[in-house]
Amino acid sequence: MMKKLLSLLLAGVLSLGLFACGGGSGDSAPDSLEELDPNEKITIEFIGWGDTDEERNYQTLVNKFMEENPNIIVDYTCESSTTYMQTLTARAGNLPEIFYMPDYDFLEWVANGMLLDITNYVTADDINKLWPDAVNEYYFNSDTMTLGKSEGARLYGLPKDLGPFTLVYNKTLLDQKIAQYGLNSQEIYGILDPTDPMTWDELIYVLKAVDRDSTDDFYGISHYELDAAVYSNDANFFTDDASEERISSKNFYEAVQFIVDLATVHHVMPEAAKQSANNGYTRFKSGGCVFSFMGPWDCANFWRDVTFEYDILPVAYNGNNPNAKSTAWVGSMGYCLNGKLRDSKKIAAAIKLANYLCADEDAQREFYKLGQQVPNIQTMAFGEYLEASNQYLTGKNPVNRAVWVDTIYNSGANDKIHGKTRARYYTYSSSWLENLTNYFETVSMWDGVTSAKDTCEGFAEEFQAILDEMRGNM
Repeated sequence: MMKKLLSLLLAGVLSLGLFACGGGSGDSAPDSLEELDPNEKITIEFIGWGDTDEERNYQTLVNKFMEENPNIIVDYTCESSTTYMQTLTARAGNLPEIFYMPDYDFLEWVANGMLLDITNYVTADDINKLWPDAVNEYYFNSDTMTLGKSEGARLYGLPKDLGPFTLVYNKTLLDQKIAQYGLNSQEIYGILDPTDPMTWDELIYVLKAVDRDSTDDFYGISHYELDAAVYSNDANFFTDDASEERISSKNFYEAVQFIVDLATVHHVMPEAAKQSANNGYTRFKSGGCVFSFMGPWDCANFWRDVTFEYDILPVAYNGNNPNAKSTAWVGSMGYCLNGKLRDSKKIAAAIKLANYLCADEDAQREFYKLGQQVPNIQTMAFGEYLEASNQYLTGKNPVNRAVWVDTIYNSGANDKIHGKTRARYYTYSSSWLENLTNYFETVSMWDGVTSAKDTCEGFAEEFQAILDEMRGNM
């Protein structure tokens, strides 16, 4: 419903001539920005999303920015993630100067001219120190309507972060289960190697070893991420250009069946109804399972609330597929500017804030100290962030922070651990995912009533039609 509302509202904005595809109508934004007068006060509005921890973290950084730039007043507000895009959409005709833009909404907003082209306002020095994958996500070519850095593409945002979503386990609870069932601790921890991802079979072995009582409400794992299973079986939802479906491929439905079997065959994961009643995050924090999923943005909350010891691992992969590798999904958001913004001074102030939050060394250090993210600056992420003697992270979990860095780096020092942008980033809307997941539920696939193969093949034609219609609307 949200996507439909956004499309209708953006279409209405376009019909009023307020924006044009790829940038703006009427006067264009200035090619260069004037130096701000330190004696002239400039007020800009900045909207983000998140829980109370993220709001507190960002207010801390915004306050530091204003201390260093007393001429710039930042009116910062934080929305719940569940209402953020609705709020932003309602303000489509009067957007704040700077705001979060989720990676999976970026294409729709940039294609409709809602975001400002900032190519001329950042330098190579600004962005070369950042993760290339993070920066490249916010390039767009309005002539070819294609994403990513390429000839003719322009930059429409600076990356807020790259957020790998990897496995996490309750080490305190795991040790209790090892003692309770007389398990071989060395064998279990040999499988849970942060540098050598486990296979699906090994994960199932560990889950069944620690979850032996099917009568209680305790499970080996809270849930399993669909994208992680699909990517870790050398599969995808569609081709790279989102033109042809791939859900009917063997690798895809094999990955889906792996998830289904965790609940219906191995009984180490809650069935669908129980997952809806108690989400994975809550179940894990309350000790209702040993394994779940965690991103860097969860650290602040975990540091405050979690009393047990925990650590992270690469996601599992299908060891029976020679082309499969551990591949977690990696989310991102951008700091984007109002596409209608023409005031050179406000643009300059907003760019200064975006660049500070994205790439300033002191700000990035403060962010990881606060448990907000992995540093955007590559040398910091590989350097001080991973140092065992890091004074800001000593005694704080997860110890295996290198798993997140390896996942972001994708194919660097550890070629066994990979990360991939969520599939929704590559499409004009998320309607395809909504329809796909609704169909999975309609035929009770997650409850094992229908096989993943029959389900995926049965929906493939309709799924292709959705992709065709989506491409036709661009």
